[in-house]
Amino acid sequence: MWARVMSIGLKGMEGYRVNVEVGTFVGNDSFKIVGLPDAAVKESKERIIAALSSLGYVLSGNKIIINLSPADQKKIGPMFDFPMAIGLLLSLHELEAVIPDDTGFLGALSLDGSVQPVEGLLPAVLAAKRQGIRRLYIPFDEHLPAFDIEGLEIIYVSSL
Repeated sequence: MWARVMSIGLKGMEGYRVNVEVGTFVGNDSFKIVGLPDAAVKESKERIIAALSSLGYVLSGNKIIINLSPADQKKIGPMFDFPMAIGLLLSLHELEAVIPDDTGFLGALSLDGSVQPVEGLLPAVLAAKRQGIRRLYIPFDEHLPAFDIEGLEIIYVSSL
């Protein structure tokens, strides 16, 4: 099964839309992230597996492929953990929801499934608005003021 959710990538202070596409197949246990991920994005695999396992989800018996597109843009940092986990739950039919293309997700995952703030959250939120995102799920960060951006609904989350 395939699923797709939206996120935002940063190149300096500029943001761009990232399609997080997740495919799951019955088969050998494997988990690949493609689409020019840096080391922090590649490590997302371990955080996602641990977070989902701590919440009771079983990933064994599945071949998982996550594509972060556009493939020609380098993906940097752990901000894609949360959208990749949401896409994976959708792909596995563990989450039954219709997520519109104008909804985005940003955040890192802790091993217990909590959603953590990431560096560059403010530029990413502003970029989401410019990229046509109308609803954005982000971690609550007590060090940042609450965002109030016209035309962008911000939903703060603490756990996957």
